[in-house]
Amino acid sequence: MPKSITCEVKRQMGWRVMTIDEAVLTREQQGRCIECHEPVRAHKTGTTGQAAHFEHLKSNPRCSLSGRAR
Repeated sequence: MPKSITCEVKRQMGWRVMTIDEAVLTREQQGRCIECHEPVRAHKTGTTGQAAHFEHLKSNPRCSLSGRAR
């Protein structure tokens, strides 16, 4: 399953693409998916080796970057 490593965050001048490294560094609380524009949140690198990535807050079956429902 593809993992998203970029998202869009709202800034004064509009939406800006941000990498997962930037989001973790600046502690972004929420952004939106670059494909479907649904809300996502950043996950840092896991202790079990999982790579840092953005995850949808709610599963979206129409988005290739969304995981399965929780």
